[in-house]
Amino acid sequence: MSSPTTRATAIASMLSTALGGPLDDGDREAVRTEPSDTGLRISAPVTASLSEAVRLDVLAFLMQTADRFGHSVQHNGTSVIWAEIETAAEGAPP
Repeated sequence: MSSPTTRATAIASMLSTALGGPLDDGDREAVRTEPSDTGLRISAPVTASLSEAVRLDVLAFLMQTADRFGHSVQHNGTSVIWAEIETAAEGAPP
């Protein structure tokens, strides 16, 4: 199995390519990789014009690569796809 950092990089690169966003450049439209309490969290804004085919490709990739993932839709219509990669072994002390 790949390291958590390698998996996070693969997810960020795939989301950047599929969604057309830059990687972590300070732009609010950027794909971001940030540390969380249990690992790494990758998030990317989703445009309303995302095609069904691309959406399905992204979901298939995340199912194979991420430990957890989801799609958050806000009341104002903005949405973000996110994925998490665990960096610590389960049951291990932090």
